[in-house]
Amino acid sequence: MHQTYYIDGYNVLHHSSELEELMRDHFEVARDQLIDRIVHWCAASGEKANIIFDGQGKRTEASPNHPDTKLVEILFSSKHLTADMIIERAVFQSSRRESIIVVSADRGITDLCMGKGALVMHPRHFWESIRESDSETRRSVAKTQTTRMGSLEDTLDDSAREHLERIRGELDS
Repeated sequence: MHQTYYIDGYNVLHHSSELEELMRDHFEVARDQLIDRIVHWCAASGEKANIIFDGQGKRTEASPNHPDTKLVEILFSSKHLTADMIIERAVFQSSRRESIIVVSADRGITDLCMGKGALVMHPRHFWESIRESDSETRRSVAKTQTTRMGSLEDTLDDSAREHLERIRGELDS
């Protein structure tokens, strides 16, 4: 059964050393990198994610070239709402709270959501999971490419292989 993640976006940014460092000089780039990595993770895992950011802003397109953006929703809270309030409302309204994972380090929202039956994950642990998944995906792709490539000899039919063996024999003589 797939989980649905409700992610406090800025909370994750502040708990990832690499993104927090990038955020100091390039705030929007760091936010976009977070979104992009989560989109790719969702595409690889099949999990759904709702990334919620505090504050008004235009709805960011989640990696528009990626076919699986239906798995990710990006929300910016309005003036009168916080990311925590949006997450709380989503958990409260869900009939499948046991399939929800709230990603936040804010004690108030995590305690409330756990009390409602949702699971909670610390942003640092979530980001490490994303990074591990990225590494596994890269290893899998590299292994697949290596396996597919194999050797040229493996792709030849018997007559072509015999013909090349004759040529090799002539060259060696």
